[in-house]
Amino acid sequence: MKQETIYSNIETINLKHETSRNKREYCVAIRTLGTAGEKYQILLDSLVAQTLQPKKILVYIPHGYPAPKETVGVEQIVRCEKGMVTQRSLPFDEVDTEYILFCDDDLYLPPDYVEKLFCGLEECEGDCIVPQVFNHPGESWWMKCLVYLNNSSSARSDDGWGNKVKRDAGFSYNNHPSKSVLPTQTAAFASLLCKKSAFQAIHFEDERWLDSFSFASMDDQLFYYKLYLQGFKVLMHYDSGIKHLDARAGVRVNLKKRMYYKKKLLFTIWYRTIYSIKQKDRSERFLCCFAFTWRNLLGIIALVGDTIRCKQPSFLIDYFRGLYAGYQYVHSEEYNRIPAFDAYI
Repeated sequence: MKQETIYSNIETINLKHETSRNKREYCVAIRTLGTAGEKYQILLDSLVAQTLQPKKILVYIPHGYPAPKETVGVEQIVRCEKGMVTQRSLPFDEVDTEYILFCDDDLYLPPDYVEKLFCGLEECEGDCIVPQVFNHPGESWWMKCLVYLNNSSSARSDDGWGNKVKRDAGFSYNNHPSKSVLPTQTAAFASLLCKKSAFQAIHFEDERWLDSFSFASMDDQLFYYKLYLQGFKVLMHYDSGIKHLDARAGVRVNLKKRMYYKKKLLFTIWYRTIYSIKQKDRSERFLCCFAFTWRNLLGIIALVGDTIRCKQPSFLIDYFRGLYAGYQYVHSEEYNRIPAFDAYI
């Protein structure tokens, strides 16, 4: 009788291990233009060295771009349209697992990277987990002030959260996280592990309007904050070991137009993701307007420095022209055809 009990327990344990293994199946989706060179090879090598092997390595590259010569012999090339959001918002019909590991093409992943992410998801019951890729500024107050003036990124004491999106469309970060995995509202887009069902639920393809902007950024905040608002649990892992190699393969905007497009995009992001959310009442929207106005008034200090450093007097005008262009865009017919940011809540 005891022996039967022992065998039964062993079978139960084996079944649990098998179930856990099945839950940890994933496909890799790499967004690339095929120009990252040896840094792309480092990513491929680190993927095949994972303790939890991917079922597929899918490389999404736009039509007309040659396939990278770097290879590990198992990846599959998938042709698609070009675009920072477009390549992140495909149907991903090729993915036949519950999870997708999204990666840029210039990363190093330690062998236990994916295993750590899965452990974080399971322990905290999350839907998506993202590593902290970029370090926050050091302890010096002047460095924190510079970062704040440039992008409204500010430090917070530990409150059990990673990054929090603010009323001015900036974010605050946990300066001294007490745990290796914390819930977060936004993060970097270099790599993330996400349930395919959660990814599909937010209809990220609605945000392809961003690809029409000459200055395309903040796609990461669009993605994670949309997941958060829709009720999915997004986690940040502070000890994944990932390294960003920065291949700088993206398109660089014309310096003379950079300030104009930067401010136009900032206004659009703020209006779309903060101000126009349906659940906000009149008083909350007033606070959002006040916060955004204050951010841009303080930003004039950094503007003067950018104008001198880049030797672009036009920045002084483009700063305000861009904000007004953003206002015009969110009231245009083109914008009004886009589903609201919180349309699926």
